[in-house]
Formats: sequence, C-alpha cells, structure tokens
Amino acid sequence: MHAETKITTEALLNAVSKLLDATDPAELLPKIIEAASQVLKSDAAVLHIPGDNPVELAIPSKISISESAVKRAKMERSVLLWNRPEDPEEDLSHSIVQNRLTSILVAPFRTPQSEDGFLYLQRAARTDAFGEDDREVFEKFVHVCEMIAFAAGDRARDKETLAVLQGWKKKGKILFASEGMQRAVDMAEKLATLPFPVILRGETGTGKEAFARYIHQAGPRADHPFVAINCGAIPESLIENILFGHVKGSFTGAIENRKGIFEEAEGGTVFLDEIGELPYSMQVRLLRVLQEKHITRVGDTKEIPVNVRVISATHVDLEEAVKRGKFREDLFFRIQVMALDIPALRDRGQDVVFLADEFLKRYSAEFGREKHRLSRAAEKALLAYHWPGNVRELENRVQKAFVTASRGIVSPEDLGLADLQKELMGSPRTLKEARDAVDRECIDVALKTSNANLTLAASMLGIDRKVLREVMERLGIKKEDYKH
Repeated sequence: MHAETKITTEALLNAVSKLLDATDPAELLPKIIEAASQVLKSDAAVLHIPGDNPVELAIPSKISISESAVKRAKMERSVLLWNRPEDPEEDLSHSIVQNRLTSILVAPFRTPQSEDGFLYLQRAARTDAFGEDDREVFEKFVHVCEMIAFAAGDRARDKETLAVLQGWKKKGKILFASEGMQRAVDMAEKLATLPFPVILRGETGTGKEAFARYIHQAGPRADHPFVAINCGAIPESLIENILFGHVKGSFTGAIENRKGIFEEAEGGTVFLDEIGELPYSMQVRLLRVLQEKHITRVGDTKEIPVNVRVISATHVDLEEAVKRGKFREDLFFRIQVMALDIPALRDRGQDVVFLADEFLKRYSAEFGREKHRLSRAAEKALLAYHWPGNVRELENRVQKAFVTASRGIVSPEDLGLADLQKELMGSPRTLKEARDAVDRECIDVALKTSNANLTLAASMLGIDRKVLREVMERLGIKKEDYKH
C-alpha cells in the first residue's frame, strides 16, 4: 500500500471514531458524507436515502452525477470504481465524459430507513484518479458506516421504548422513574391541594427544595411567591431579622424599614430548609407565627398579619431531637401535620444513570460542547456507589467528568469512581458491601490526612460535614480513633 493511501486509511479511522459520537441518526448522516469527502479527497459527494423522509445531502449543494454509475452499483450491490475515459460501456461513459469526470466511487448504502440508498464520490479534472486501494478503503468505510447507522437507529428506538416501559417522568424539576420516587411525587400532589404545613424528610442532597417548589407550583398558591431559606446556613444573630424583617433605627445600620421573608412570601410559600438547625430561641418565635398568623419586625411592636404556607425540611430525626431537648415538641407537632419522605439516590435504581445522562445533556447544550455519554463501566459504577451526598453529589461528579472526559466518553475515572470499579471487577461481594468498602476507604484517608478534623475531611471528600457524620455513624467509624 502506498504511503499516501496509508495516511488516508488512518484519517478514515479517525473520522469513523468521530462518527461514533453521533447518537442521533439525524446528525449522523451529514457527518458520514463529510468524512467520506474529506478523507478520500473528492471534489464532490452525494448521500441519498429514499423513504418517507428522504435524505439528499450533497457537497457542494449542486452537482451533476452519473446516474448510470449509481444504477450499476445498486444492481451489482457492490462498490463501483470508474476512472477510464475510454470505457467501452456507452451508458456509463457518456454522462461521465459529458460532465468531464475523471474518476468515480459509488456504493449502495443501507440504513434503517431504506435499503436503497447510495454514497457517491467523484473527482473532476484531476490526474490523481481513485485507485484500487481507495476502492478497498471506501468499501470498508461504507460497511462500517452502515453498521453505525443501524446501531444509532437501534439506540433511538430502544430509548423511546425504554422511556415508555420504564416511565421516565418530569414533575417540575423532579426527574424520576423509580417506584419510590413515584410514591413520593404522588404524595406531593395530594399535599399540594391541602392547606396544612408539610415537612419533607430525607438525606442531604435528595432534592427536598425541588419537592417544596413542586408542591407550591401544583397548589392554589402557585401565582404567589416561593421564598426559601436554609436555617442552618444563617448566623443566629441574623436569622430573626431575615425571617421577620426590621424597622428603621432598630440597630446600627438599619437605615430603613425592611421586610422579612414571611412578608415577601405573602400569599405564597415559605420553605424552611434544615429546620432542625433553627436556634432554640427562634423556635418559640416561629411557633407563635404559625399559631397566630402574624409577625413582628425586629425593633417594632406592631403586629403584621401574614398569609403564607410553611413547608419545612430536615435530614435529622426531629423526634430524637425532641427527646434530647434540641427541638421544641410543640413546634414539632405544628410543622409535622403531614410528612413526606424522599428516597435516597442509592435507593432509586436506574434513576442515577438517567440523571447523569440528563446532567451531561444540559452541560453540552449550555457550553456548546459535543455530546457526552457514559461508558458501560461508568454506568455500573454509578449504580454500585453509595451516594452519601445523593443528587447534589452526583451533579458535582458529573460536572467534573464533563471537563475530564476524553472524546466525549465518561469513564469511572472521570467520575472519581475508579476504585469502586476495581472493587466490582475483583471481588464477588454484594453491591452494598462494595459501596461500604469504598466509603470506608475514602473516609479513612480523609480523616488521617485532616487529623480527624471533620470540616476539613468533608471538604476533601466534596460532601457536607453533616453527610460525613451520617456515613461515619452508619459504618461505625469513630472520630477519636484518628486523632494523632
């Protein structure tokens, strides 16, 4: 094989690898004709696919081709190479000579849509006609492209079928297919129409605010504000001001009257996330607001009526907090008229793969990058991992993988789950045991490195400090064992 042909073959292989990234049949065909034209250095190319939605692609957009050459390739069901002006067959040579063509490659091209398509390349007014080596490369190229086209068609059909069979659904910003999430969404829809306070229970990162917003949007208060606050993220000295507002002159820097979130949400919903972290002194004030339906701004004595629905959320056991004197029992019964438990990501089965795909699609569209997809190994690692940080942790890992993935294929290494993959490949242990082993190993390293500083260890692991405590308790890991 000549050196020039060898380079062409290598270029074709690179082109084929790019075709594999096209998962949508509609975007695949333009890439095929472009790759064939560029690598085989043709002056013109045509890809024709008949059918209900015919495809006619041409480079350049208007060209003359030999219909006789196409007819003969279809009839013989093989690649046709023509580069002899003196060809004795007049039905083939007449149109070629008339259009001043020096060389042609044409092959039947099958797709899921039609068995009667063709891919056509030609060179005009050139001395370097297609050779036998070019014909062989073209033949292999066409064969591989047909396989890719059928695979893309299969994936599209499988995706539609799976979507129907598995029942992927979207409620507000909640994406799910699992039965556990379906039960949670069904309960949320029932609660949306009722005026009672609701408490959402679940681990950190499970999507409690998304459920709160969905309950608000599906209820009669949807046209009014939804205001959210994280009770555990605000200093105790500021939380009263943020909840109920203040009047001018009530403290240094209070140069004007200001509304709190209860007034801002008038007619709508106040979402109190991590209500278990609310300071004990503020629990009394909140209870009074819920009972009497009015607030008093800081530095004022005037009562202001408020009409809001309160939805709370917590990842801690409030009943246990009541027993330990950390949470008021009367407030507990006031906010927990109706409770909704949100499943952890590890209990949602295939949802984790679906959510990862959705995150990848979102980032590709947002940043104008090529579409990314998960490798089979990455899917297995996602399903096996324990997900202590739930959906929030999944999104974080997928964000990093989007940056590091090679050729748009996300691997377990890109997700930071390479160790888990090794565990799955080298050990017959159950998935739960594999998850626990990886969690234990990662926490062990973080605690040793940080000298048992939980805040620092949690930062190194990329999770919340409260989540780290939960996992340590589940695995029986004691902070004291790691102090130097």
